[in-house]
Amino acid sequence: MINKVINTMRENDMFNAGDKVVVAVSGGPDSICLLHLLYILKEELAIKLVAAHINHCLRGEEADKDEAYVKDFCKSLGIECYVKREDVNRIAKERGISSEMAGREVRYNFFKEVLNNIEGNKIALAHNANDQAETVLMRMFRGTGLEGLTGIKAVRDGIYVRPILSISRKEIEAYCEENKLNPRIDKTNLENIYTRNKIRLEMIPYIEKNFNPDIVQVLNRLAHTIKMIMII
Repeated sequence: MINKVINTMRENDMFNAGDKVVVAVSGGPDSICLLHLLYILKEELAIKLVAAHINHCLRGEEADKDEAYVKDFCKSLGIECYVKREDVNRIAKERGISSEMAGREVRYNFFKEVLNNIEGNKIALAHNANDQAETVLMRMFRGTGLEGLTGIKAVRDGIYVRPILSISRKEIEAYCEENKLNPRIDKTNLENIYTRNKIRLEMIPYIEKNFNPDIVQVLNRLAHTIKMIMII
């Protein structure tokens, strides 16, 4: 798995020697796997890492436990951890937007704030192959064009990088278990509240069972193929 991550980084020129990288860490399997992998590879890549965790104040005690876990995990690796609390529901109400949208704005603003504070170069995000497949399906349903079918970009604006974009959720969970990382589980990800959750929890498992067990990789190949066509 580490080799797949290294290949993704090299193919997309994600890092340069001396880069200061802000790693977005929620405490869940994806971001904990990402942080641990970058920690293992930081000497080889010649990069410096800091972590950034935002508490959305949406899940009460569970959110506080996520925050404590991330702090402890970073401390165990000797990685500086920046933490911020934001009342996302209040912000959503004030701005007249969804909590999901408010949460995204709050997260990205905080990551950029930390990047500026450390005079950093990159922000590493933990999107994976399953996220890519879900995104392609969501955009198809909305009638997207070819550009939309390229899915999530491995590198965006020369700042946002996604080193584990080629890694499946099953591989991530296996990595966390093998390395005894004990990530936190956000139970809202197991509820069919949002369109993405419905695709993740219902549609993809249905397709895997009844049509193609490799649908996640198929959709990832589709996104990559269209990306190559767009480049040409």
